Amino acid sequence: MRRLTPTAGRADARRIQPASAGFATSTTSRTDAAGDGLLAAAEATEAEQQAALEAAPLDQTYQEALALYVQAKHDQVERIEDRLENLIDRQQARLQQTQANQPGLLSRPGAKRAWQNQQMQQQARLQSLHVRLEAVREIKEGMGLHSPKVEELATRKMRAEKPELAADWDAMREAARRHQALQRREEQERKQAQALERPGRSQSLGLTRPV
Repeated sequence: MRRLTPTAGRADARRIQPASAGFATSTTSRTDAAGDGLLAAAEATEAEQQAALEAAPLDQTYQEALALYVQAKHDQVERIEDRLENLIDRQQARLQQTQANQPGLLSRPGAKRAWQNQQMQQQARLQSLHVRLEAVREIKEGMGLHSPKVEELATRKMRAEKPELAADWDAMREAARRHQALQRREEQERKQAQALERPGRSQSLGLTRPV
């Protein structure tokens, strides 16, 4: 049996110490790396949140401008409808005036033929205006103030006339998408880390149980 002396104990301690120091160094390195990763993720999250806060006024400006263009497009359809109604009223008045000027029995043969042609032309013109008015009303009914069609037309017009606002809004939307993607990735990493920790904890509990 080996006798333990103070000198031998110190020698054994010196032999054990380097392994413990190496383990501590490795653990510290992993901890530092994990800390750096968490810090970078936190800074990225803060930057994305700041961008979202700054984008709020931009989104409001974009939506307000779009609302104005939507209303303008809706008003344009109503103005076309009113104009067609006025044209129909005027055309009906012309047709009535033409009918009142019908040539008499003693008129020349060519005069009656010309009157008939004029009446047919005015009736065709009136019928065409009615068809257009009906089409405009169908468009108006199908494109309410908040319908996809009128918003699409208004968006095209606004983006063509305000390209800088459209570009800023697109950049803001892209930043918001990146922020959401970052949040989803962080949530997945958190769940994966929790799943990896559970088996390790179970093994640690099994090793520490008294025999």
